[in-house]
Amino acid sequence: MTLPVVAIFVAKPGFEQKLETLLCSVVEPTLREEGCISYQVNRDIANPRRFVFTEEWQSKADLDRHLAAPHLRMLAEQVPELIESSDVFLLAKLVGGAA
Repeated sequence: MTLPVVAIFVAKPGFEQKLETLLCSVVEPTLREEGCISYQVNRDIANPRRFVFTEEWQSKADLDRHLAAPHLRMLAEQVPELIESSDVFLLAKLVGGAA
């Protein structure tokens, strides 16, 4: 079974554009990673400070490799100063298509 993931980041006021640029910068390299089924960054229409990643991985091992990749380590170093909060959810897929 695959591993869907949802990650939510809320930007500090005034840091929305910088956070958007940073989050979007990791999409292309991530889509080329082994085990990546889907990887998308979205912005909440009702709350433009909220950014939501929807992801799906072939396995937990693939996700772990992703989290250790250089572009994700860079993200982990730079994001904390730009956000008020973050949440990451590893999900058990029940039915449906890619995350």
